[in-house]
Amino acid sequence: MWLNECMLGNLFVGLILILIIVISSGVAVEIFEKLAHRIRTSKLLLATILVGFSTSLPELFVGIGSALRGQPQISLGDILGANLANLSWIIGGAAVLAGTIPVVGEYLKKDLWITMVAAMIPFVLMSDGSLSRIDGLILIAFYVLYLQDLIKNGNHHLKHLRLTGRVHHRLKTEVHWMVQSFKLVLALGSLAASSWMLINIVLNISASLGVSAFWVGLIVIAFGTTLPELMLSITASKKRDIALVLGNVLGSVVVNSTLILGIVAVINPIDYPESLQRGVAGIFLILVLGLFWLFTKSKHKLERWEGAVLVGVYAMFVGLQLMLA
Repeated sequence: MWLNECMLGNLFVGLILILIIVISSGVAVEIFEKLAHRIRTSKLLLATILVGFSTSLPELFVGIGSALRGQPQISLGDILGANLANLSWIIGGAAVLAGTIPVVGEYLKKDLWITMVAAMIPFVLMSDGSLSRIDGLILIAFYVLYLQDLIKNGNHHLKHLRLTGRVHHRLKTEVHWMVQSFKLVLALGSLAASSWMLINIVLNISASLGVSAFWVGLIVIAFGTTLPELMLSITASKKRDIALVLGNVLGSVVVNSTLILGIVAVINPIDYPESLQRGVAGIFLILVLGLFWLFTKSKHKLERWEGAVLVGVYAMFVGLQLMLA
């Protein structure tokens, strides 16, 4: 009876934390969209750097917390699960809701391939059963090169900005963005704090269920930390703002796989000799990436039935992991 009451209490608190994550991510999305229009630069570039990184803040805090607590396997599972979720049921669900998602820009020529390489690098480095501090530095270096490439190819848009206007208008704008910045800090702070607290709740439940820390991160925590990406994809899909949808998904996958996982490995090397669950995650990630490329290559769009297939693949992945738990 005591165990059941504790479980119910943890579930209740967990639901509240998830609600806070959803609200905070919604506020952050709104501010970033305003920022994208104000800067007048490439939306895909801005979404990849700003939105992609900010929606990955839960993974960052989960990673740092788990590394400091000597459980970096939680972060490994969270990142692998988040990448799978982003490329399957989140983008697939957005396609189901929107009916179709057109693919534009340099996505097929460059962005998808960079994302595929970034998503698979951890599996290559982890072939010996661990991610060392040197491996972590390699992942961080990959992200730095990726970011430099974005800035090199995108900062020419900034040269065309015209900073004109009357003094009182400028002052009013500055005050407005001070308020927006304050709201953004509060939103991201709430998002990070709620994600941090959610780890303890989920770990308490997992301890009662007797499942591994890696599995908790792969299935349970990944669901909570990808809620910001889900909210952004739904919002952007309804507004037909495809640049934010694709930029969000691709940016989050790259940030998760390189910068965040690299930071975790530098703080605390990740040893995970269990190859079965990790191998299944790798196979499904390759499958999702392949389907994603196949669906969008010929027609340059992702249709509703194709999004449903991606959602179904993720459901199969979760079902198989439940069997392996």
